[in-house]
Parts: sequence; C-alpha cells; structure tokens
Amino acid sequence: MRQRKTLSGFVFRNLHQEGVTYSVRDSKGKTILHTYGVVVKNPKFVVQPGGRARVLQTGKKTVHAGVKGEIVLDPHEISDVIFQFSNKNKAYYNPLKYETFVTAEGNPIFSAEYAFLTSEDGKAKVMYC
Repeated sequence: MRQRKTLSGFVFRNLHQEGVTYSVRDSKGKTILHTYGVVVKNPKFVVQPGGRARVLQTGKKTVHAGVKGEIVLDPHEISDVIFQFSNKNKAYYNPLKYETFVTAEGNPIFSAEYAFLTSEDGKAKVMYC
C-alpha cells in the first residue's frame, strides 16, 4: 500500500492553546492535527476580508487567515525542504496593518513553492521559498 506524501488542507495559528500552536484542517474543514511546525507545498496565503473587518471592528482576535495548500507528510521531503528556508524569506500577517500576508519588506505575498510555519522565541514564524 502506498503512503500519502501530501494532504490538501488549511493551516492556521491556534488562538486557544498556549504558545505557538498550529491547527491543520483537511479539505472537508475537519481539524485533524495540532502541531508546533508544518511544511506546506504550493501554499496560498489566505486572508478572509470579513474576518479581518470583524477584528478591526471588535478588537478581538479571530481565525480568519492562514495557509492553504498541500500539507507535506513525507519525512524525507520535509527534511529536504527545510534546509531551503532562511530567515530572509519571512512572511507575516497583522490585521491592524495589512490586508494580506506580507514579506519582511512589507510587500504582499500570495503564494510560494513551500511554506514552513513554526515558532521562534514564542512568536509565530512563517518562512517561504
């Protein structure tokens, strides 16, 4: 039997757990995993405008942004890809400042070849290549 190497899904920062934890939803919308780090192939950086508007209006954090793509399950691919990431290719999202995910220089980013979501010093970290 052949093992799956990827799983179509959506990754977002879990706001209800301590520290930086990511939740992974499958293509049916069911949360299937909580993790401290995940690699996504062919990521699309997604922000729901209505959710952002609600955050701006109420001042309360809600899940309305994340990374959609193929969740990499193959440990060999993960280890091969993880070395391609560097701190210079960081992306982040701040609903108070931006409508989209942006690069470290403040330029909008909508997709990449790979994304690696993890934490650094207790803060969410999104790297791309």
